[in-house]
Amino acid sequence: MEIRCKRCDAEIPVEDVNIDRLMAKCKRCNAVFGFADSLDGVGQGRRGERLDVPLPKGFKMQRSGAGLVITWRWFSLKYIFLTVFVLFWDGFLIFWYSMALRSDDWLPILFPIIHVAVGVGLTYSVLAGYLNKTRIQVTPRSLEIEHGPLPWPGKRLEASYVKQLYCKERIQHSRNSTSYSYELRAVTHDGGDRKLLKGLEEAEQALYLEQEIEKFLRIEDRPIRGELER
Repeated sequence: MEIRCKRCDAEIPVEDVNIDRLMAKCKRCNAVFGFADSLDGVGQGRRGERLDVPLPKGFKMQRSGAGLVITWRWFSLKYIFLTVFVLFWDGFLIFWYSMALRSDDWLPILFPIIHVAVGVGLTYSVLAGYLNKTRIQVTPRSLEIEHGPLPWPGKRLEASYVKQLYCKERIQHSRNSTSYSYELRAVTHDGGDRKLLKGLEEAEQALYLEQEIEKFLRIEDRPIRGELER
């Protein structure tokens, strides 16, 4: 049978189809999706019968009766391209100020202040991309997400506060390209919807985290409107 991408409708070559897991990946738009619903009499069962998502490349997982720990490095090829951009950005600002400080006019010094702030933020983000790791620790009492060694905001929730986890796809359009990223979110018992992680580059990463944390906390997997399909 022919399998087509559910996002861009491109035909999926056979080498990008996993028959055992009923999953496919589109090289054109980077979508990962299940196709069980396209098969007659297959995959029409309960949501809890979904096949497991394997451990993503670069992820490490340790599990015991006392807790679950998942870690991974931030570094990927995108940080190499960002490094080139940041070097150009910061280099231009250094050149600008080397010229501006020679004059008695304050306007050339004050004019690029916003650009300086952007440069500082970009430089810090690139350094974090090279150095930082994310560590998720789940116990029967809490779910904690930490990033380091460079300081970066994390998250902490009481485990009993979490009703459901789900993943969401984010699409960003620019003039010449479209990019995709993925979030891990939590629905809480008070009706809240909290973002736990953002900026994950692969759908499998977000889906794996949802899967393993729900397993550990014994949360029954239920459909959420607008979630990333698995």
